[in-house]
Amino acid sequence: MARLREFDTDAVLDAAMQTFWLRGYEATSLVDLMAATGLQKGSIYKAFKDKHSLFMLALRRYLDQSNDLSRQYLDDPISPRAGVSGWLQVIVSLRGNDQTRRGCFMLNSLVELAPHDEAVKTLLDEHLCHVQLMLTRAIAKGQSLGEFRADIPAEELSLLVLNLLQGLVNRSKCAVAVDALQQQVETLLKLLI
Repeated sequence: MARLREFDTDAVLDAAMQTFWLRGYEATSLVDLMAATGLQKGSIYKAFKDKHSLFMLALRRYLDQSNDLSRQYLDDPISPRAGVSGWLQVIVSLRGNDQTRRGCFMLNSLVELAPHDEAVKTLLDEHLCHVQLMLTRAIAKGQSLGEFRADIPAEELSLLVLNLLQGLVNRSKCAVAVDALQQQVETLLKLLI
């Protein structure tokens, strides 16, 4: 009879995610993962196959959580401007208030792994396309309501917003004050009006 798993998979993925996020993929050892998850080497390999598979599951969990947050603000808001503004403000607040200054797990993974890891690149490309689509829809709705400028296509504006947001999130790693990041979000929003 097969032995049942004696751990909470979500809790293990959360612990692995935090470890990879703080240390990076390459710098995270199996010993680090064992310490973070409370699992022994054999249990990690049996449940997750290898370090890369565990990383991919942890990254996917992070992206799912990120998508849930984005949907709260961008999926059919009554006021697209308020939705986009709230989304940007909550992201810079989350990253800016993080005392570990670890930045964004997605962006860190993009920089560290995407150039040479096709599975990571594909997963992150799909995620970024999905977020851009949600943002494009919110901006297009805002354009139709007169909340955003209409002289630039919504898709181009969404790419601009995403690129500037990624820069703000990366700046949060340099101990930039949250107030300064939020002021930069306000400036970004002025570009959309």
